[in-house]
Amino acid sequence: MKRIFTVLRSGGEYTADHVRWLKSQCDEHASGVDFICLTDLLEIQGVETHPLIHHWEGWWSKIELFRYDDVFYLDLDTVILNDIRYMLNLDGFYALRNFGNFELKGSVVMGSGLMTWSRSPRYIYDRFEPSVTRKYSRHQNRWGDQGYIYDCLNGDYESLQDMFPNRIHSYKWGLIDQDKPDADIICFHGRPRPWDVKKSWVPALKKT
Repeated sequence: MKRIFTVLRSGGEYTADHVRWLKSQCDEHASGVDFICLTDLLEIQGVETHPLIHHWEGWWSKIELFRYDDVFYLDLDTVILNDIRYMLNLDGFYALRNFGNFELKGSVVMGSGLMTWSRSPRYIYDRFEPSVTRKYSRHQNRWGDQGYIYDCLNGDYESLQDMFPNRIHSYKWGLIDQDKPDADIICFHGRPRPWDVKKSWVPALKKT
């Protein structure tokens, strides 16, 4: 059975509070599904954690997800509005299609804020070397982890937006009513963060 994963590398913008914020949404809208956070923290109260075993910085820690099978991954700045358990039954590799339709090598690059697979394409993890991060930070190929994953897959992935039409939207790029969105998942990539927009459908972030 798929498990919901997220990743927290400490020392940056995100904290254990953001992990609990996302978990509370999953408890409501994906009840009965295990929720796991890969993290370098020793523990996060109320959350099952697995250790990050490398010191890969920032979003590059996501590459450790490919150590696992049966993954449904969510970025920490994701808002869930309705039951998403129906999305957990996919085989193969699915990810976001870039909301802005930005292209890499002539095709729309994938987004890594939401990904899912049954059998891991583990070579994405096995081949990774920190030195490649320089390649994906340059202006002409600035796609970070999602550019690296996309290249490893040779662009061979299925779009979650195509699989679930009109159920996954971007807050910034989606054609949605921002006060009452008709969607199951709203992705907040970059600014603003969900807890900054003061919308009634965004759960409050409780800081400890």
